[in-house]
Amino acid sequence: MVQVIKRLALVFFMVLLAGCSPKYDWREVSTAGGRVQAIFPDKPRSESRTTEIEGVSYPFTMDMALVDDQVFAVVYSLLPEAKQDEASTRKAGEALLRSIYASMNETLPEPLPPFGQKLTFRKAVGNENASVYVKVFAGSGVIAQAYAAGQDNTLKESVADEFLNGMTLR
Repeated sequence: MVQVIKRLALVFFMVLLAGCSPKYDWREVSTAGGRVQAIFPDKPRSESRTTEIEGVSYPFTMDMALVDDQVFAVVYSLLPEAKQDEASTRKAGEALLRSIYASMNETLPEPLPPFGQKLTFRKAVGNENASVYVKVFAGSGVIAQAYAAGQDNTLKESVADEFLNGMTLR
């Protein structure tokens, strides 16, 4: 009888575990030639393109993972060697911050928020409300942003925070 109870308990435990399979499969990723460390909730894919910000062209790479209707992305640009000094990197990072506010159709705050501060934008998408959480970083000749976006009923802010807080410049 004890063996039967143990087996039933084991079966119950296995069923319980199967029902709790994680939605997010977090993994650590090093990118930007080792200058950016991030965690993603699924295997990211990469895309590259040149983007103009305030009249300057930057080669950007985006590492992105999708989970349901949620987007988790790290977007970065390695600055040319002549622009990797601290002042040039800060200037490029501030331009990136301004471009984010412009693309979100939000008023630019004065002064600009510091690098690494979480920015939160709420938008209506059709009949749904969506949130976009962003952090911008600038240093070591890299400008980068981490962002998590999704509908409010599926993207929990705590999950977005885990993703955003998992990004660091090296």
